[in-house]
Amino acid sequence: MQTKKIVLAMSGGTDSSAAAILLQEQGYEVYGLFIIFYDAQWAPGHVVQQQEVSCNNVKKLCNILHIPCYIHNASQEFYSTVISYFVTEYIEGRTPFPCAKCNPLLKWKILYDYAVQLNCNYIATGHYVNIELHNEIYYITQGIDSDKDQSFFLWGLTQDILQKAVFPLGGNTKQQVREYARSKGFVDVATRKDSLGVCFLGNTNYRSFVTRELAKRSVRVEAGKFVDEHGNYISNNKGYVWYTVGQRKQLGLNINTRMFVKSIDAKNNTVTVSPYSSLFRSQFVIHSFYFHTLQDMQGELVVKVRYRNQSNICTLQYNSTESITVILQKPLEAIAPGQTAVFYKNNRVVGGGFID
Repeated sequence: MQTKKIVLAMSGGTDSSAAAILLQEQGYEVYGLFIIFYDAQWAPGHVVQQQEVSCNNVKKLCNILHIPCYIHNASQEFYSTVISYFVTEYIEGRTPFPCAKCNPLLKWKILYDYAVQLNCNYIATGHYVNIELHNEIYYITQGIDSDKDQSFFLWGLTQDILQKAVFPLGGNTKQQVREYARSKGFVDVATRKDSLGVCFLGNTNYRSFVTRELAKRSVRVEAGKFVDEHGNYISNNKGYVWYTVGQRKQLGLNINTRMFVKSIDAKNNTVTVSPYSSLFRSQFVIHSFYFHTLQDMQGELVVKVRYRNQSNICTLQYNSTESITVILQKPLEAIAPGQTAVFYKNNRVVGGGFID
C-alpha cells in the first residue's frame, strides 16, 4: 500500500492544528510546514510578535504529534509579491485583494514545492472547503459551514495543485472542529481566537500602513477633490488613496444627503461621490481571469464579488484573452475595481478574475 504522505500548511491557529490531528488520525504521514511571511522591517510589531507565537505553537504541536516540522522564510517573496501589489493598487486608485495573489503565487506554490522535495503525495490546509472530481477536472467546492466557507479565496488554484489538495475540515463546522480538538485533549487549540481582517495588518489601519509604504517609495499624494456624478466640485479630500468604492464613513462631507464613494480617478486625484442608489451596476469587466475549462464559462453562473453575501446569477461575455464582461441578472452595488469576482456552478468554484 502506498504511504499517504502529506504536507500540511500550519499557522498555529485552531483550524490547521486540528487538521494536523485529524490527518494523523486518518492514517496520513504528516509533515508540518510553517511559512514566515512577515518581517520586522515592514510589518507592524505586534504582527511579527504574533507570528513568533504562532510558530512556537506549531513547533509544540508537531513535537507532541511526533511529526516533522519545517520552517520556510518567505518574507522577502511576500513583500515583493503581495505587499508591493497591495500598495500599487492603492496608488492606482483600486481596492486590492491580497489573498487572490498570495494563495496561487506564493502559499500554495511553496506547499507544492515542499511536497515535491519531500516526495509527498498530497498537500493540505485548514481551509473550510471541499474538493470534487467532475468530468476529470478537480474543483474547489464550498464547505458545509456557510459562515466559514473559504472557497472565495481559492479560485486561482490550478489543476496541478488541486489534484494533490486535501481539505480535512471541509465537512465540519467551526464549532465541530473546536469540539474535536477538545475531545482529543488539545484544549488550547480548541480555544484559540480566529484571525480577522488582512493578515499582515493585524488590527492596524491600512491607511497608516500604506502611508509608511508610500514614504518608502517617495510617493506623496496631495489633497484632491470630491466631485458629484456630473463632475461638479463639492469639497477637497485628503487624497484619493484614502478612499475605497462604497465607502460612506469618514468622508468629511458637510452635506445633508448621505453620500458614498462611487469611483476614484487616480490620474486627476478626484473621488466621485453619489447617493447609494447610484452605486448599482448591471455589468462589469474582469481581467487576469482563470477558469478551469472553457465549458465552465458557459451558461448561467453564480458570481460573488464579496466574501460574504452579494451572490448573483450572471452570464459571461468573452471579449478577448484580456477581458470578460460579466452581465448580472440583478444589479449589485459598490463593485470595486481591484477586487475579485468568483464564479460558481453547482457549488463548484469554476473560476475568477480581477474587476476593472
